[in-house]
Amino acid sequence: MGRKIHEAIHALETIHFTFSASTSCISSTPPPPPPLHQLPLHAVSDPATIQPSTTSMLSSLVRLPPPPTDIDIPIEDIFSSALGLIFTDDLRNQHGDPGSSVVYKSREYGDIELRLTDPAGENTRKLFSHYLWNAGVQMAEYVGGEEGRWSVKGEKVLELGAGTGLASIVCALAGAEEVVISDYPAPEILANISINVNKNVSQPKLSKTSVRGHEWGVLKDDFSSTYANSFSRIIAADCLWMPHEHRSLAQSMLHFLAHNDKAMVWVIAGFHTGRAKLAPFFDAVREEGLEIESIWERDVDGHEREWRKERDGGKEDVTGGKRWLVVAVLRRRRRVGG
Repeated sequence: MGRKIHEAIHALETIHFTFSASTSCISSTPPPPPPLHQLPLHAVSDPATIQPSTTSMLSSLVRLPPPPTDIDIPIEDIFSSALGLIFTDDLRNQHGDPGSSVVYKSREYGDIELRLTDPAGENTRKLFSHYLWNAGVQMAEYVGGEEGRWSVKGEKVLELGAGTGLASIVCALAGAEEVVISDYPAPEILANISINVNKNVSQPKLSKTSVRGHEWGVLKDDFSSTYANSFSRIIAADCLWMPHEHRSLAQSMLHFLAHNDKAMVWVIAGFHTGRAKLAPFFDAVREEGLEIESIWERDVDGHEREWRKERDGGKEDVTGGKRWLVVAVLRRRRRVGG
């Protein structure tokens, strides 16, 4: 019974994805505005004029894999993963379930199937690396689809808090010189990332990709010593929801970032855990020696607006929290007169 329902959901997702792709080509709705950093402040879209879409551009890029033929899947697991299709006003900002798989539909590299880790204990479960989050999907879209500003070709890339490893996998496919994928040193998390890398990256790019354990702010171990100031690009997606870790995360970013005027840190995070939780991170990075080159907000359909530490008097609704992401480009602080 469960397998048949899963087959129906998979068919529904296929129709949903195809319809989303086709309607995006014929819609009379104007395309999203250019990136915020290319616009004067007064030209940024007024959020009051942005009409919510029941079809999220980011969500349409993530699908369940074809159903297995040899096992019967619990109905409750299938239902929970299909809420965004059944109730179209329920925006999905996380995808999959622990131990399951999802497929990211890359425009450049085809289907990338990702296994989601099944946390072994409560402490590991609290890291929420067993889902694919919209911030990770957006990061993959940026590094895999844009030449120029977000290009990683020929760059040395480190991902912090990689989760499924999606963004790093896309970096490897996009021609990065080296990719180091890091997350909290829990064996099941690192093993799961390795499975995803080996499944989706082939030689010779695979030989340039490695998976390492790293606890933010722990900078005296062999890994941290070996790779100090080594990376021209550092990426972090949905890593800002723990305020007590902000300073440690900023310290790791600065430690691994190359002493190079062109070296950058790219950060994307969703507001689903509350804007007030992640906003202080951008104060912490300044205190630790980084500077913010640009920062803006982007929703799941590609609309952009200016960054604000607080909106709606601190009473931002849940749907808005799921819909919007903060995107930031950081650099090592430039020395005055240097």
